[in-house]
Amino acid sequence: MNNRVGIDVGGTYTDAVFFKNGRIQHTAKVPTESENLVETLMNAFDTLNISDEQEINQITVSTTLVTNAILQNRIPPVELLLFSGHGMKIDALPWPVNYTELTGEMDFRGREIEAPNQQEWESLPLSAAQANRSHVAIVGKFSHRNSLHEEQLAGFLKERHPSLRIALGHEWGQANFYRRSLTTYLNLGVSELYQQFAQNLQNALRARKIQAPIFILKADGGNLPLAKIRPIDSIYSGPAASVLAALTQIEPDSSSIIVDIGGTTTDIGLILSGVPLLSSKGAKIGGFSTLVRSLAVRSIPVGGDSVVRSNDQNDRGFIIEPYRLGAAYCLGGKAPTPTDAMRYLGLIDYGNLQLVEEGLANLLSPEQRTPQFLQELATGIIDRVVDRIIEAVGSLKREWEDEPAYKVWQVLHPHESKEFNTLVSGGGARGIATALGKRLKTSVRLGAFPEVSNALGAALARPTFDCTLHLDTYMKHYRVEETGEQGKWTGSLRPHREVEGFLETLVQKQAAHYDIQLQDMEKEPFDFFPIVQNYQTVGQIVRGAVHMRPGVIGRVRE
Repeated sequence: MNNRVGIDVGGTYTDAVFFKNGRIQHTAKVPTESENLVETLMNAFDTLNISDEQEINQITVSTTLVTNAILQNRIPPVELLLFSGHGMKIDALPWPVNYTELTGEMDFRGREIEAPNQQEWESLPLSAAQANRSHVAIVGKFSHRNSLHEEQLAGFLKERHPSLRIALGHEWGQANFYRRSLTTYLNLGVSELYQQFAQNLQNALRARKIQAPIFILKADGGNLPLAKIRPIDSIYSGPAASVLAALTQIEPDSSSIIVDIGGTTTDIGLILSGVPLLSSKGAKIGGFSTLVRSLAVRSIPVGGDSVVRSNDQNDRGFIIEPYRLGAAYCLGGKAPTPTDAMRYLGLIDYGNLQLVEEGLANLLSPEQRTPQFLQELATGIIDRVVDRIIEAVGSLKREWEDEPAYKVWQVLHPHESKEFNTLVSGGGARGIATALGKRLKTSVRLGAFPEVSNALGAALARPTFDCTLHLDTYMKHYRVEETGEQGKWTGSLRPHREVEGFLETLVQKQAAHYDIQLQDMEKEPFDFFPIVQNYQTVGQIVRGAVHMRPGVIGRVRE
């Protein structure tokens, strides 16, 4: 194992770890400055106090940059142009953005059945001079089978408006038109923000003469080089890091529920027999359903720094709000929080106990400000947090039951207990683990280095890789699902060994593009479907895939 730095930018704190020769040498935790993430990252890096920065072989970052930009609606407007074709009316879908439908249609095999109307293109309200219309996403319903219409329109617009930033939907390669459209829209919208962040981070490291490559953690639990990742793939990297951290310390074949309690949110994930469960449909963020490959995780808005306020309708009631106002009251913050309740009950040993009593007392009427009522209040706050977590775990379990991967796992492990162990990590882990264990009625274990677990997961993450080939030998056309690559097939109509070699060539080409080394690759058996006309086989539809699943490069040794 080489020398690695992992940095996780959370909503409250940014955590960092330095691995050297398979052991954690240093850890760091600094407040996150959401308006200056690069400065926050470098602050965390400096706090690690690495004596020789030149010995670092890799830096992996998990960042909330893109997630927050989308959820806070801080992306520039994007003009969405759709070749929606006939069939289902697309206005029946819950589009979170406006769009323009255009004439032009391909069928499901990629054959043109209606040509575009260029007169429509002439009248599009686009101008490079309009700052709010400088981004254009073009998506066709079956462009993943034939990208001709997208490319024709892109060429037309670029010739007339050279400064337009244009994205094409076929580059996402998958069949779901609705999700492909929104994914293309979002990725283009956040691209400039991400590119600026990437450039600033590279400049900051170069100024220190640090040559180590920078990787970004993705929603699917894998990492890719900073310059190679598609920005939207970095959403939900924090929850993914929680799952990866668990992989570094649980038994290789065990099944676990992962609960990571941060300052702002709590992230929950699932590991089945040592393998993280992937969501089959893609990530959803805000009102956007996407094609972003994601681990099956969930974030809920409750954490150690969530604001607790009194409930005016009940003298002894309280409400845990889905937001924070800075640090806990016991650490100089403005409002009482679950962290204050943990401190009062002796579940954690940091924070000013006098401030804790003052903060909790503010939630009670003057006559109730006694040790007995304070004890009941603190216990009730912890119970309420645990209730939220247990409710989310139960809800996510019900969703897992519908995931194809979960159903396959149940078939392959019919005798394995469905009661999983629970691993708890995060800044609030020490104060919640015991109460959570009692309520879940399962084995609950505190993770190693729980306060910096996400940085630990980021540091030891390995790349993920998928290359899925779809080939129509009759149409003499192939495409790669993950990248949208399309091309002409020059081989035989009924290939066998030939197509295996072709897929291997595509895999090596794609790995070289991403600057990653392939290892532990899984190959799916090829599917061959004959195309029959007039009682004769005239070609085949072929599908084959190669995967490198999410995983870690080693285990934690304390």
